[in-house]
Amino acid sequence: MKVFWGVSLLAISLGASSAWAESGLEEFRVGVAAHDLSDHSEDGPQITLEGLFASPDVLKWAYSPRPYLQASISTQGNTNWLASGLAWNWGVSERLDLEASFGLSIHDGYLNIPDDDPQRAIYLKENRALLGSRVLFRTSLGADYALNDQWRVGVFWEHHSHGQILASGRNQGFDELGLRLGYRFGR
Repeated sequence: MKVFWGVSLLAISLGASSAWAESGLEEFRVGVAAHDLSDHSEDGPQITLEGLFASPDVLKWAYSPRPYLQASISTQGNTNWLASGLAWNWGVSERLDLEASFGLSIHDGYLNIPDDDPQRAIYLKENRALLGSRVLFRTSLGADYALNDQWRVGVFWEHHSHGQILASGRNQGFDELGLRLGYRFGR
């Protein structure tokens, strides 16, 4: 069912692309990522949707990062999240860009093992990541290659964790590695 909603969101997003371009959206990306690479508690691919917006003048002092919004949908019924933050791009060549981003994410996964149900506790310990905090930091690195003025393909790695800063205790976090396809508006 979650895959249905993800595909529906993608179709609506693409259908509204001209309205998004007018709102300051510079780029829309769709991707697929290997989920939970570090612990393998929640295997299975994630579908990612991401919008990057034009950098506002107020961020020039910080080397003009682009604000982003991202959604990641589990195809296996595991943890999903929404993230927002800033992304910095560096042109390495005419067609190759590197990107680093930092932000916050919120998720619908599990925080800790419940004390009241031993059977469920065993299942969760073996099959779900225990994240310790509803809000996590999100850091990512990526590289994108321009196929033409609008279309780009890329790879990305991202990490979600509370880093013992936003909470204490459990902090399994997530590492993900993926491929993405991007479309840049108005170029």
